[in-house]
Amino acid sequence: MDFDARAFALPECHSVMRSKFETTQGGIPNPVFKNVDGWNHTQSLSEFTRLSATFARQEVPHDRRLLGRIFYRNWNQHRNATYFRRLYELRRALRILEQAKPRELIEQIAQAFYGPETAKGARKISNWVALPCQHSMTALAGRIAHIARLVSKIQAICCNVYIHFTAQVAQTLFMPLSLVVQGLSSRLHLLLGIWHQDLSALYAMLLKWLPSLPACPDSLSDNKITSEMASKLPQIDSLSLPQPLDGDVSRAASIATQMQKDAECEIAYEDDVLPVDTKENKNKNNNNKKRARQRVLDIYGDGL
Repeated sequence: MDFDARAFALPECHSVMRSKFETTQGGIPNPVFKNVDGWNHTQSLSEFTRLSATFARQEVPHDRRLLGRIFYRNWNQHRNATYFRRLYELRRALRILEQAKPRELIEQIAQAFYGPETAKGARKISNWVALPCQHSMTALAGRIAHIARLVSKIQAICCNVYIHFTAQVAQTLFMPLSLVVQGLSSRLHLLLGIWHQDLSALYAMLLKWLPSLPACPDSLSDNKITSEMASKLPQIDSLSLPQPLDGDVSRAASIATQMQKDAECEIAYEDDVLPVDTKENKNKNNNNKKRARQRVLDIYGDGL
């Protein structure tokens, strides 16, 4: 079944208070939450907080804004070039990643553990007061899978941008633009690799955590919807899309190096060989003129 991210629209999160499923000393466990009480939710929340901290950093948004400035500055001159179309594709993919709002998505779920009245700086992992329901966390897992696949796609686009601008560097064309774009695409590829690693680990952790979360407390009909949604979740292996091989990048770099050497040889040929040939041609032409004049003198004598 093909993965459709639109099927995992994040619903309203319904939380179940911690006091409802945790049994005190001498208390009777609630059979409705027997799957919840046997899981170490504090440890899972700690891992969830650690992995989601990656998306709060500003490196990728900063590079996206820098890429936008470079794009607008060079649009009029390079908009019809093939290499600039790859840059346009990268800019568009980063804009889609921004619209996915991974930071706000994680923050919305984090509030379900502590409640809206608890400030972000006052949250402690051991002091969580509630658990989000299975329905909202299943939708969150689907959204995270969508973002992970998108990040993997952007990594492939970064490789294509690097390869196309390598050819421009080899021809010594638009060197400032080419070098800046190469460095920016390399940095984005590295940062998004960290994003994809943490997203995959977060998704794998959620798949293990979902069966131990409480069902939606509002209605029993949501359990069937949650089961259908969980059956559509993709496998972990499908989060990584095919990437350009390292051999393709190395081959492009070697071709660029060879083109640079050929260009240097052509410059050396123009500087060294052509002036010598031109001088020899001039001497040869002068000798031919002298021989022709001598023949005319031999035929007609000194009367010319």
